[in-house]
Amino acid sequence: MAAMGFFFPGALALFAVTPLLLIAYLTRKRPPRVRVSSVLAYRAMGAPRSSRLGGWPRLDWLFIVELLILCLAVLAIAGPYEIRENRSFAVVLDNSAAMQAKTPTGPTRYAAGIAWLSDALAQHHFPAHVTLYVTAPQPHQLGAAFGSFSSARQALSSVKLTDAPTDPGALKDLLSGLLADPHLNGIYYTGAYSIAPPMPSRLIARSFDAPLANFALGSFTLRRDSFGTPTLHGHAAIANFSNLSQTLTVTVTAGSKRLARVQTQLGPNELGAVDFPSLRLADSYQVHLGPGDGFALDNIAYAVSGAVRSISVLFVSPAPDDANGLAHLPGVKLITRQPDKYTPADLASADVAIFQYGVPKELPSVNTLLVMPPPGDPVFDFSVTPASHISISGWNTTDPLTDAVNSRLLNPRAGEFFGVHRWLQPIASGPGGGLIMRGTRAGHRFVATGFNPFPYLGKQNLPMSILTLNMLSYLAGLGFDSGGFRTGQKWQVPVGIEKIVTPSARTEPVTAGGTFFANEQGVYQLVASGGAKSLRAVNLDDLGVSDFAHVPVLRLEAGGTPAEPNAVEKAPLTPDLLYAILILGIIEALVVYRRRRVMTEAV
Repeated sequence: MAAMGFFFPGALALFAVTPLLLIAYLTRKRPPRVRVSSVLAYRAMGAPRSSRLGGWPRLDWLFIVELLILCLAVLAIAGPYEIRENRSFAVVLDNSAAMQAKTPTGPTRYAAGIAWLSDALAQHHFPAHVTLYVTAPQPHQLGAAFGSFSSARQALSSVKLTDAPTDPGALKDLLSGLLADPHLNGIYYTGAYSIAPPMPSRLIARSFDAPLANFALGSFTLRRDSFGTPTLHGHAAIANFSNLSQTLTVTVTAGSKRLARVQTQLGPNELGAVDFPSLRLADSYQVHLGPGDGFALDNIAYAVSGAVRSISVLFVSPAPDDANGLAHLPGVKLITRQPDKYTPADLASADVAIFQYGVPKELPSVNTLLVMPPPGDPVFDFSVTPASHISISGWNTTDPLTDAVNSRLLNPRAGEFFGVHRWLQPIASGPGGGLIMRGTRAGHRFVATGFNPFPYLGKQNLPMSILTLNMLSYLAGLGFDSGGFRTGQKWQVPVGIEKIVTPSARTEPVTAGGTFFANEQGVYQLVASGGAKSLRAVNLDDLGVSDFAHVPVLRLEAGGTPAEPNAVEKAPLTPDLLYAILILGIIEALVVYRRRRVMTEAV
């Protein structure tokens, strides 16, 4: 039985005033009994006279109610409290992608973990503070502490299972931090990572770490192999996490249409890859891996064409006819501007900008090719030396700009040599300095040439055409894998985006520049204020999570910090007393009102 006490025990002396209530009942006027022959005579008597003092009081149940109200008021002033033991517990629930794997008995690890936690919490019926933690995308507390085990059990049903992996190091830090808290009487943990023995005394754990044969898709990337190609090149990483050789089937679809299908043989615990060199353009792609297994999340992956679709090229030059050859390349949209008509706003619709014989007044916000730029401008500050004849003496054959180009067949003729630049590095050079320079600035790629590669003549000047396509492919990001995003990754919301539609069709309002966690695998729609949509593919893309035979084991301190004796807290009872006084007062007022109404109707 809980102990009780008073914050102000001296106030109990006020119980001495309770006899005054009895005296008030003894001394109040009581109407005498008078016999009259008619009501008129009773009315003529006027007010009834009071009777003498003394005698037995006529006490009814209203006296008992008023006495009880007075006693409760005295107790409320004394400030009673109940002494309770303050017990605290923590519950850590793994809601990561690995918990979607099936157990040997059939249900998922997550469902089995929820059932185990629910049974464990149901065994306690004493008051306690219970704090709930989840592990994905990073371990964090879920809401405020609960006041009982039953309310914590109910909250388990509202925890969302995610497609994001758990960071084992962060989970270990969370459990170690909880064990270091001496105020916690116990910690319950269930998840995909086991605890190395010996188990800390206050930790009650249920781990789901049984080995599972699993076939997995890792990354699925897209790229355009060369500038102007109307198809995309797909590349998928796959793995066989089992002890037997397996024939795996990889199928690429766009909507309901199958685009490609490849079979490959992988040995036990072997990693591999498959390529799809000619995928037709589509908004989004899905890759399916067969046969099925007990972890379906890594048997599918997504990709979007996004930046590997048609390329918009802005050509700024006093000789716009030099750009005519580019307009005939597949997948290229050409925009030409005279230098006096150009404004920075033109870059908004361009993927690549080309400035011929000039430079902009401010750093472009897109990847840019500068053809024979003038010296001494404040933005790039080139140092150049004009030359009536150019010869090539240095040529980096391993650079993507010079790939498959025979420098001896180039005939650049007149141009200029570059001096040493602050952030552009030479790729090709001649006797007088650099001829092709490249570098990055403010997150964008820049290439500068000391000769004019335009107009683009195709097969009529094959070496120069290959060099031109290499430079444009590099600036457009072609030939590089367009990797998507991973589950659990934090985004910075792009400017102009006002809402994001998740793969499960849930719409979430966002603020430009804010953060967004993509915890669900699939294709997201980023919706701008004007209604324009852009797509992002998000995948698990973590073969470490898919390998259920080599799961990290968490090693914690065996003892941890010893728990302190249960702290006590003084729970005040005054609010309960005031609530009871209010209820009794309302009941008394209703009864008195009813009696007066009956007497009035009788008269």
